[in-house]
Amino acid sequence: MSNFQEYLNINERKGFPRSYWFNRFIRWFTIIFSFLAIIYAVWLNFNKVHTDSSNFTKLVPFLIIFFALNSLLRNLFTLNRLIFRQGGVEFAYLLKRNVYIPWKDFVSIKLTKARQKILDVHYRGSDGELKLQGLTLAFPNMLEILNGIIEMVPQAVLDDFVGSIAVAKEENRKAENNEGQSTEDNA
Repeated sequence: MSNFQEYLNINERKGFPRSYWFNRFIRWFTIIFSFLAIIYAVWLNFNKVHTDSSNFTKLVPFLIIFFALNSLLRNLFTLNRLIFRQGGVEFAYLLKRNVYIPWKDFVSIKLTKARQKILDVHYRGSDGELKLQGLTLAFPNMLEILNGIIEMVPQAVLDDFVGSIAVAKEENRKAENNEGQSTEDNA
């Protein structure tokens, strides 16, 4: 665990507020490139495809539109920024409503294996109802983010995977064991 000392007391060392961003250059390059590809495919469809064109030539603009639109929508509606604040964490998106979760409302953090690995953050909403917020493991600095969240929410239930990478919980458990052993030694 000595390799993970940088993740201990991370909130104390880095302070609040702090942000974690998806790489802005990649995000905006992909959005602009996808938008231009859609425009090109529409232009291609109206200006270069005719009734006597081959089926392949007729199909290509629609394939371009499909893949470019998929990439565009994924970049516009996935998590863009994670903001740690004194009272909670905010999940910020480009075109979706931001989600703010106070630290006291966290219930559990679990790994879900779907097409991509996602951390399911269960929390109580302002209406008291249990809600779910997904956080993909592909987000940058995920180990730092996860340990920062776990440090602030000792009440949250962690599954085996999340518990195994939680540096703060592991170090606290070791410290409690060492205190218990030293108390037994003194007795």
